[in-house]
Amino acid sequence: MSTELTAGVAKAVITPPVGVDLGGYGGRAGPVTGVHDELEAGALCLCADAPLLLMTADLVGLDTATADAIRGRLAERTGIPAENVFITCTHTHSGPAMPCLPTLGKPDPAYLKRLKKALVELGVHAWQRRKPAAWGVARERVTIGVNRREVTRRPGFLEEEGRGTIVDYVDVLRVDDSASGTPMAVWMCHPAHPVALRHTNTLVSADWEGYARREVERTCLGAVALFAQGCCGNITCWPQGTFELAEEHGRTLGSAVAKAVAAIIPSTTAEIVCAGIELGLPLFDPPAVGDAEAELEKCVEARDANGRSGNRGTQLMLDGNVQWAAEVVRLAAAGVRDQVLSCPLSIARIGDFGIVALAGEPFVEYALAIDAGSPFNRTAVLGYTNGNVGYIPTAAACCEGGYEAEKSVRYYGTTRMRPEAEQVVLDAVHQLVEQIV
Repeated sequence: MSTELTAGVAKAVITPPVGVDLGGYGGRAGPVTGVHDELEAGALCLCADAPLLLMTADLVGLDTATADAIRGRLAERTGIPAENVFITCTHTHSGPAMPCLPTLGKPDPAYLKRLKKALVELGVHAWQRRKPAAWGVARERVTIGVNRREVTRRPGFLEEEGRGTIVDYVDVLRVDDSASGTPMAVWMCHPAHPVALRHTNTLVSADWEGYARREVERTCLGAVALFAQGCCGNITCWPQGTFELAEEHGRTLGSAVAKAVAAIIPSTTAEIVCAGIELGLPLFDPPAVGDAEAELEKCVEARDANGRSGNRGTQLMLDGNVQWAAEVVRLAAAGVRDQVLSCPLSIARIGDFGIVALAGEPFVEYALAIDAGSPFNRTAVLGYTNGNVGYIPTAAACCEGGYEAEKSVRYYGTTRMRPEAEQVVLDAVHQLVEQIV
């Protein structure tokens, strides 16, 4: 049943210090050398018949243990159920190294301690600042990325082949102060890897999403802009290579968001319902012991051959590959079978607007399928929420292999995902949605 809405919003700077390792790429030439633009975290608390806390952070991802600890602490401080807290990372590759990708840069313990405290305080502040509010949603057409598994990177490929399978829209949630009618927050979701700056960059940056937030805050004076990354596992922003291109992408998205904001007619009542579950995504069994040992030998040879390059990032990555391969040998020798990857799934409904969130890097096809099958008017599908457990490919991609489905597992410390994982996800989403309709 719809009740009067209250909302509170807050944001904070979470920029790491110069000298810590950057995350997201292997083989970076060095640690942070400076700050191009600040990293931010945002929190939007919505309360009607139930509370919902939507948080965003300019990070490559959180490990599930850290996300669970933050959500648990917020539940203690505010009374918001932990399953009603959604912490979505933007997945910037120009932010600090994080434990979810422990060998792509070394996480800094002092920074992580401050980060956890900052995110808890941020959520508490949003909760404490609640006041009567109005809300509304809209969807606007826009394109930032390309499907990197479906297109060939060569001059002119966009004109020749198009962008492949993508989400060509942004979902926008606008929240106003109902007393004054002024905007309090603009929450937006669109999928595209924030890699406009590539691996050569050693400056801290929120990448194109930071520019998008600033554009929205410029056009919606008084509002805090929050960016929630979508299902961008196989979607990358394009073109890439410079801060100017990152800014261009941000302005493109920001302009679309401004159109959506202008089209929204806010309501002061809402019904909020949340649900969550822990998925067990099936993994392939380890290979035969001999094959696992051969892979370990390859990883050792690569480390020894390249470890003298002087590139600390490369050394960390190659050391990590050896550790991963040694663990696969251990699993193979122990005869381990039928492993599953634990992956939180969170769902919320605000009136007729659905939010589905996975703790990993889902392929864009999940967003398209879930939205098409949803009973809600619009459904935004997020990745990187309440953890980052690795890529979540489609069944077809699991069979095809390639970086996302095959090579990336060594950075996340798992074996390959089985094709059946896709149906596990879709079935679980369907069941949870039925609970909150």
